[in-house]
Amino acid sequence: MEQDPTWVSNILWTDEAHFSLHGDVNNHNCCIWATSNPREYTQKPLHSPKVTAWCGFTCSFIIGPFFSETQCPVNGWITETVNAQHYLTLLRETIVPCLIQRGQISNVTFMQDGATSHTANPVKAFLIHTFREDRIVSRRCRYTWPPDLTPADFWLWGYLKSRVYLSGPSSLSELKDAIRREVSSIHPHMLHSAVAGCVTLVWNVFSPVVVVMWNIFWCDKVVKVFCSLFMHCFFDLRTSAPPTG
Repeated sequence: MEQDPTWVSNILWTDEAHFSLHGDVNNHNCCIWATSNPREYTQKPLHSPKVTAWCGFTCSFIIGPFFSETQCPVNGWITETVNAQHYLTLLRETIVPCLIQRGQISNVTFMQDGATSHTANPVKAFLIHTFREDRIVSRRCRYTWPPDLTPADFWLWGYLKSRVYLSGPSSLSELKDAIRREVSSIHPHMLHSAVAGCVTLVWNVFSPVVVVMWNIFWCDKVVKVFCSLFMHCFFDLRTSAPPTG
C-alpha cells in the first residue's frame, strides 16, 4: 500500500454464481436488501437446469463470463461442479491468458473467496507463481478480505440476474448467451461505482476498528503508519473519478 496507495483500484474481484434456467436466486451469491420482510413465496423445481459462471472485474474492465462445463459427445455441454482441478484448469488455460492478452497480468491483485476449490495447494502454488503472494487476496494467503463483502456479491450477480431473466431464456444455450450479452454491455463507469460502493461499505464497517487501533497502539509507529495508509487508499478510491471510455 505504501508503494501504491490506489491498489484497491487494481483488485480483480472474482467470483462464481449459479444461473438457473427457471430464474431462482441463490441468496448466498446475491444479497437482497429490504426495509421489511416481503413475505412473498415462489414455487420452483427441485433441480432446475443451471450454469455456473465465473467473472472477474476491476474498476475499469471485466473479464468473463467463463462457464464451468465439459463437453459430452451425446448431451453437448454439461455443467460441472467447481473443484480444485477444474478451477486450476480455468485459471491456467482461460483466466491468466485473458489477463495477459489485456496487458494486465502484472497490474492486477487477484482476489477470490475462500471456497475449498480456490484454496487447494495446487491452486495456491499456481497463483503465487503467477501473481506473487503480495498480489493475492485469499484465504490461506498473506492477505485476506472479509467473506462475501465484495462488489460481486453486492452488485454484479444481482444486477446480471435482474437483466438476464428479463429475456426469458428457454434453454441453457440461450441462458449463456444472455449472460454473455449482459456482461459485455457493462460500462466501466458501472464497475467504478460498484467497487467504490463496496469500499465505502467496508470502510463504514471497519473504520471504527482502525480508530480503536490508533488509540490503543498510538505509540506503535508501525501500526500508526498502517492505519494512515488504510484510510488513505480507501479515501482515494471513494473520491477518484470513474474511468473514461
